[in-house]
Parts: sequence; C-alpha cells; structure tokens
Amino acid sequence: MPSPFLVSLIVAYASALRAFDPGLDDARATRLAARVVAEADAARIDARLVVALVAVESSWEPKAVSSAGARGLGQLMPATAAGLGVDPDDPEANLHGTVVHLAGLLARYGRLPAQDRYERAIAAYNAGAGAVDRYGGVPPYAETRLEVRRVIALWRRLCGV
Repeated sequence: MPSPFLVSLIVAYASALRAFDPGLDDARATRLAARVVAEADAARIDARLVVALVAVESSWEPKAVSSAGARGLGQLMPATAAGLGVDPDDPEANLHGTVVHLAGLLARYGRLPAQDRYERAIAAYNAGAGAVDRYGGVPPYAETRLEVRRVIALWRRLCGV
C-alpha cells in the first residue's frame, strides 16, 4: 500500500496531466502519473522535469505523432524507441523510454554546471546529442531553442519557482 504522501503526489500529478490533456480520463491520468513518478524515481531524476518535457513534446496526448514521425507521449523517434527496446505507441513503455533516454542525456552532460547540463540534455532530446556536441551547447535551431526554453519554464513553474 503506497504511503499517503505518495498517493497525494500521484493525485496532484494526475490533475496536472489532465490539465495538459483534458481528454485523459481520471483512471488513465492516474496510471500515467503513477508511472512517471515511479520511472523518474528509478532513474533518480525530477518527475516534474519529465512532466514538463512530455507536456511540451505531446501535451500528454498518448497517440501524438509529429510530422517527423516521433510518436507517443515523449515523442520518441522510431529508431530511438527501438534502441531503447520500447514500443513508442504504448504510453507506459513510451514513458519508460522517455525517462531512460532523458536520464542518459543528463548523465552524458553530468560534469557540467546544472543550468548547462539541463539545457544540453533537453536540447539533445530534441535535436540529438551529436548536434549539441557539434555546437558545444544548444544548437542554433529555432525549434530546439524554443523547446529548451519551454521545458525549463514549465519545469520551474511546476517546482513553484
């Protein structure tokens, strides 16, 4: 049986997910909230960062597909999903892949100061680590720069900052 704190945390996250995607019913939002909390905890990253990233990527729409072919909640490209061993069309598997991918990018830039580490990891999530490494930071792509700003701003809001 989860602790009362964990239950209240999942309820709060589920409410946030429904605000991003009003089409989520209570049961699905609660399942996804519980999954994001568990996945983020297992990866030792802030669940609010994952919530912000997915909100910017797909607005928590499980069936989202981008014009580039990215799929699901975390907008995983098919090759990325395959490399992570997840089905991008399964919302819970997609969340797992999203968290594992993000955690790997945070580790890749782990020696940098926090601001740079998070900006580069989010940029690499969007544009690829190769682009971030080539440019020595956030690449000069308008979409990537906007994504980094939006994710960090939403993450800060979710943290109450």
